[in-house]
Amino acid sequence: MARKKSRRPTKRQTVKKKPPKKMPAKKPRLTKVTGGDRAVPPKLADTDGQIQRLWHNVSAQCVSITSSIDTTPPEMIPHEMRERWLRELRKTAVALGLLVERLAGGPTAEA
Repeated sequence: MARKKSRRPTKRQTVKKKPPKKMPAKKPRLTKVTGGDRAVPPKLADTDGQIQRLWHNVSAQCVSITSSIDTTPPEMIPHEMRERWLRELRKTAVALGLLVERLAGGPTAEA
């Protein structure tokens, strides 16, 4: 029966490592934004998608939370829990407010 050759290099054989290939500078790849005809860089398309998902998730969560609050008698919600909920919702509102200010305060594209 013949022996299989080992894939490991022997002492006489040396494995030469190839130097890493230099990649040419990438040009921004353009992609289409949902519902639009204009092509934009992937980062902007990604940000657009994130904002759309945020709006969808926030609006759905707001409806769900409002429904839960409306169907729970106020006296059943402990004071500490109500305070914690208010604190968390206010922090969320502040974070969204900062995001809106950042976007609104940036340079605007003139047509």
